[in-house]
Amino acid sequence: MENVSPGYHHFLEVWHQIMYIAAGAAIAVGIIFLIVHFVKLAAIKTYKGKYDYLKLNRIKAYQFFFFSLAAAVFFFGNTIGDATVGKSLVYIFVRLFISLCVGVLLGYIVYLILKFYYPTFLEKKLTKLRYTPRISSAGNEMKLLSEEEEDVHLDEGMQAEENVFSVDYDVWVDEETGEVHIEKYMGYLEALECGSCGFRTLKLDREEILKPATEEEEGKLLKHYKCTYCQSVRTTQHTIAKILKSENDYKLPTDYILKGQRKVKSIMVEIISTKGDKKEYFFQSTQQASEFLQNFDFDKTDDGVMKF
Repeated sequence: MENVSPGYHHFLEVWHQIMYIAAGAAIAVGIIFLIVHFVKLAAIKTYKGKYDYLKLNRIKAYQFFFFSLAAAVFFFGNTIGDATVGKSLVYIFVRLFISLCVGVLLGYIVYLILKFYYPTFLEKKLTKLRYTPRISSAGNEMKLLSEEEEDVHLDEGMQAEENVFSVDYDVWVDEETGEVHIEKYMGYLEALECGSCGFRTLKLDREEILKPATEEEEGKLLKHYKCTYCQSVRTTQHTIAKILKSENDYKLPTDYILKGQRKVKSIMVEIISTKGDKKEYFFQSTQQASEFLQNFDFDKTDDGVMKF
């Protein structure tokens, strides 16, 4: 046992007080954030508004709340074991490390649950909100039209969006007064918003390799988009990564067979940073993609991989 000075014991008392305050503050901040989330939700009057708000904010709100609890566990963990920690300065670092591990573990478990398990329950709630009968301004229950019935209330641009599955429209009608409500939801397939007509009907039409990639230089690829509604076109330039020569431990399976392998011209790797920056690279084989991933460093890549 080490001889510790009275100053060390005084430091521990102050440290524990700070940790208690920090733990309480973390819990309070998490609870207040969650209360604000539910107050904002309750203030929204329409089912569509609640749908949009929950889809965008529910998981984020729960993440913040539970991460705050994980932080509180970390802080509180640094107040446990006074007798042991008081014997030696070494034990305070051991306790700090153990508390950090427990806090990070709890936070990671919450992250996994909210990312992979909770969305199923959220989707059920969103589905209920989406298909709960609407009430018209006259107080009548409205009818949700079928895909065939709703087209008469949608203009050509809206129908084009539905035809490419980028947007899905729900049309509610009050059969007594004729009042119509049209609600817009994101579809199952991705399409870009057309700069000319404003509809999400811009789809990839074809790709053109301007300059093949080599072991010394990156290549250039043009993507040609076409709007299925107004027929306007758009072209974007992308970078094809260099062909890497080195062998790496991490590899995609070289014997991996894609469906319709004979029709596959290239493999695209899309990398998104924590800040939302996105880069796309194209390869001619899974081996090239594997080698690239092993050596990839987002901070060392140049700008302009994706130019619009």
